[in-house]
Amino acid sequence: MKRLIVVCMLVGIVVMAVGALAAAPQSARNPEPGFVSIFNGKDLTGWDGDPRLWSVKDGVIRGQTTEENPARGNTFCIWRDGKVKNFILKIKFRIQNGNSGVQYRSKEVNKWVISGYQAEVQNAPGKVGFLYHERGRGWLVNVGDMMVIDKQGNKKVVGKVSDVEALKKAVYYKDKDWNEYTIIARGNHILHYLNGYPTIELIDNDRVTNPDDPRDSKGAALEGLLALQIHAGPPMVVEFKDIYIKHLPENYGKAVRLFNGTDLTGWTFSSDALKNTFAVKDGAMTVTGRPAGYIRTKKDYTNYVVRLQMRHIKPGNSGLLVRMTGPDKVWPKSIEAQGMSGSMGDIFNIGSFPMKTNPARTRGRHTPKMHQSNEKPLSQWNDYEVYMNGGDLRIYVNRLLQNSATECEETPGKICLQSEGSPKEFRNVVLIPIKQGI
Repeated sequence: MKRLIVVCMLVGIVVMAVGALAAAPQSARNPEPGFVSIFNGKDLTGWDGDPRLWSVKDGVIRGQTTEENPARGNTFCIWRDGKVKNFILKIKFRIQNGNSGVQYRSKEVNKWVISGYQAEVQNAPGKVGFLYHERGRGWLVNVGDMMVIDKQGNKKVVGKVSDVEALKKAVYYKDKDWNEYTIIARGNHILHYLNGYPTIELIDNDRVTNPDDPRDSKGAALEGLLALQIHAGPPMVVEFKDIYIKHLPENYGKAVRLFNGTDLTGWTFSSDALKNTFAVKDGAMTVTGRPAGYIRTKKDYTNYVVRLQMRHIKPGNSGLLVRMTGPDKVWPKSIEAQGMSGSMGDIFNIGSFPMKTNPARTRGRHTPKMHQSNEKPLSQWNDYEVYMNGGDLRIYVNRLLQNSATECEETPGKICLQSEGSPKEFRNVVLIPIKQGI
């Protein structure tokens, strides 16, 4: 009898716990390690906006204007609990009418008036997801584009991160429904993802504005305020929820394009036999897959994030080698971030490279990825990112952490793209350096 009572009590506790979790606002649940919630789902604690226009209703931040209660110009609800510098922001939004945005690295010009980067929010597939500079340089990057802004503020589209028409067909934006932005800012490098689809990429080499001078707004920003926008104009309703931020502690330097999209400047072949294996077409680096070998950077790099887009033309093998040292050969001492179709995110240790992987997943020199494959279908572009900082290695496939290692030998080395039996294409190869000891 006592056992029955105890069992019933335990079942009751579990049921209550599950019920409480289901009833709790989703903003209380972190999406993944390292993220913190900055909206409590109950009120505007930590946020500051015109109380005529901003409120919390049904667990979401709600911005609303009417004919009787219009916005007096563009106005913002500002997060007051800190500034954002290098970060990953996840935020869900829903808009019924009008125009809005998510502001970051911004500065306050007047009360509730903001200048800075803005991730566009509006009911307009093909436009929602683009990057604007509020009260600054205006339009910056259209949906689908990779942009570089030079030191004089000149803008140049240098590649594509996605095809706008393909995005629309994939329904990358859900009209008048909940959508999730992921915004990543590291140094002068910015990325927008909408519902997991890449929408823009920016390398902003413009002069950096004075963060303490609200009048200085015609340049890049490396740190500032986070805010939500109500746009002046017709009546509108916009809502935000599930707001999480992950502050990145690294000191990022200026991002550089390792591949210019035009020719193979800055790269060299592992042997003369590969001179006809790699080429450039339509802004992408192409590889036939034969013979086996690689193309590598002429320079050495130690601590960085290297990211690129990669697609398989046919099923087969390839990969990305990092911290490659020693003579050119098949295959040199390095860490391989596997590029085989179906196996992106696996690790191969080449040449007994000193490192430590998860022993439960490691067999010999192979460490399979943590999760099932999340690659796109053949001929579609995948985002591939390798974080190499000190002894730490992390590999992301389409923004999912698929593998990691520790105690990697910290040594300068080349970055290589493999030719290994099947045709592949690479584009938007960018390196964001990580500065040490600062």
